[in-house]
Amino acid sequence: MEDQLFKEVMEIKQELGKSVVIPAHHYEMDEIVKLADFLGDSYKLAVDCAATEAEYIVFCGVMFMAEGASLLAKPHQKVLIPDKSAGCPMAEMIDAIQAEKIYSKLSNLCDREIIPIVYMNSYADMKAFCGKRGGTVCTSSNAAKIVKHFLDQGKSVLFAPDYNLGINTANQLNINKNEIVTVDKKLSFDNDSFSSLSDCKNAKMFVWDGFCHVHKVFTLDDINSFRQTYSQSQDDPNAISEKNINVIVHPECSEDVVNASDYSGSTSMIWKTVKAGKAGSVWAVGTELRFVERMANEFKDKTVVPLKKSVCHNMSKITLEKLKNTLTVILNNKTAESPSDIITVAEEYKENAKKALKLMIEIVESGK
Repeated sequence: MEDQLFKEVMEIKQELGKSVVIPAHHYEMDEIVKLADFLGDSYKLAVDCAATEAEYIVFCGVMFMAEGASLLAKPHQKVLIPDKSAGCPMAEMIDAIQAEKIYSKLSNLCDREIIPIVYMNSYADMKAFCGKRGGTVCTSSNAAKIVKHFLDQGKSVLFAPDYNLGINTANQLNINKNEIVTVDKKLSFDNDSFSSLSDCKNAKMFVWDGFCHVHKVFTLDDINSFRQTYSQSQDDPNAISEKNINVIVHPECSEDVVNASDYSGSTSMIWKTVKAGKAGSVWAVGTELRFVERMANEFKDKTVVPLKKSVCHNMSKITLEKLKNTLTVILNNKTAESPSDIITVAEEYKENAKKALKLMIEIVESGK
């Protein structure tokens, strides 16, 4: 049944030809990945979508990604997603109303100008808030470069919504703990180093207390258990020091997990690092399960295992059946009659959200 459905989707895709492109995130199911025209993490997909000329972009990922594609799309292009309920809990942990309140409060306390930076895992209102305030978007692959860009100008940063990515980025840039303030959605402050709000005047980073459900589950115990299990299976007692046994995680994992790992980085970085690992090496990967299993099947000269099984259930909502339905809508040219099928961004957000996305690409592509 599944093979037949895959064949049917492929036939419709071929009939549509170059009028349609299907971008897919690494966390999607294998059958969706096989049908994708390009595959990547959120940054690569943003760049690839901006470059395509296809009339229809059918985004296999979650809503904030489809929104991003819609913002960067050319006037003749339409963006669709097979399931609009494929959301992101992290993205829902902050909105522009909350952000405006905290930004105003912090601006009155901090001696530096504060630049808002929002993770790609956010909705259009937050991207627009950043664009309006001279800020930008970042991804896990470029967060450090984006933050450094503004710190080098003597400015402070409000980073949202992922706390772990914010803290791990701060560590990467060697920012002192007493220059970081954690901010939660109640607009309170949580940092023992700050005795009062007035102490915020010297902070370099204000980090929102959001998180990713997929990456929050990984712990130090998982790393210790993996190392113990695989070190005992090694014939060579020097195997660990020779990097035969490796832990690599996504920077949305907690600070202690990232610090205890051998490597951390974006989804694309994880793929490239494991691929480049020497034959016979062992890799525990702390990120979404389907992506880890795909690497295990791809890199058979290595042992690749999940640090723990953690699935993004929103990515799971994009199924072959739903993709077929979306492509059929396009084939029947119903999109002109069914605007609800097309991903649109409210006019009030478009200009500034696009501005924030383009500034991210400009900073990263500049090579500076």
